[in-house]
Amino acid sequence: MEIIRKWYNLFFKTLRYVAGPLILVLLVWKLGFDQTWNIITTTKLHYLLLAYVTFIISVLIAALNVYILLYPLKKLEPKTFLKYYFLSRVTSLVLPEGFGEFSISYFLEEEKINTGPAIAAILTDKITTIATSCFIGLIAFYYIFGSTHILTIIAYFLALIALFVFFMSVPVRRFIKRWILRKYSHYFDGFTLTLLSYAKQHKKITLINIAVTLFRILIIALAAKFMFLAINSSVPFLTLILVGGIETLSTLVPLTINGLGIKQAVGVYAFNAAGVSPFIAAGRYFIGLFIQYTFGFLTAVLIKVPDKQEPRETTKE
Repeated sequence: MEIIRKWYNLFFKTLRYVAGPLILVLLVWKLGFDQTWNIITTTKLHYLLLAYVTFIISVLIAALNVYILLYPLKKLEPKTFLKYYFLSRVTSLVLPEGFGEFSISYFLEEEKINTGPAIAAILTDKITTIATSCFIGLIAFYYIFGSTHILTIIAYFLALIALFVFFMSVPVRRFIKRWILRKYSHYFDGFTLTLLSYAKQHKKITLINIAVTLFRILIIALAAKFMFLAINSSVPFLTLILVGGIETLSTLVPLTINGLGIKQAVGVYAFNAAGVSPFIAAGRYFIGLFIQYTFGFLTAVLIKVPDKQEPRETTKE
């Protein structure tokens, strides 16, 4: 049974890494390589540069969001925090969607922030993003697809809420701590108290987080605008915001590495439904991948991974 379990885990881990590139290959094959390549090769460099700069701004805003939520735990030196945040972003490029972002908790131990509270802060930021994206996604589905799928997305949203409430219930938390985390459960001390504190003691910080998240959505849409302009196409700003919400919803279930393939396929389908040529939409997404992964590569090269020191006293909740 142990051998079967190991092969089972190996199969699904391998599938998760292979599935994303495979979906991209199938997408290009379906659209036609020549047409897609011809669009990409017409890229205007000045718009590409604007898209790159705007993307970096969106990353810095995302870092600000996490920094704000970590503030009640400890006031971190901005330069040090940015180094940790950028390293976690590099990790997110090779781990399933969202999981890599939690790796910052490993580095934050160097700043005497316990893993549990750190994960709670990052999860709060994820919840804000998901809730905002669900709201935008509801509008997007109605705006782009009509009322056809609106009940489906509402059911999806309610299922996410029910799932969150289920996992936050006392019996389930006790079960996870005793039977799943076991000897690792001490790493999550303070998680629940910190998570709930953002809705009780730190409401102002939570509201700021929501406001910054909304602003970041606008910046991401602006980056997408420049990407489309780079391939001689102009898409309404509202459409970019709405499709962005659908993109985020499509990657909530961590099926592939960093949502690779799924996000692009869903985005092409949504843009096509909104009247944008699938070849143009595919070109925009390949430009986005180029920006995202080159920035990740440069980050990995330029930032030194801090040496792990001996465990230090953690913060008290």
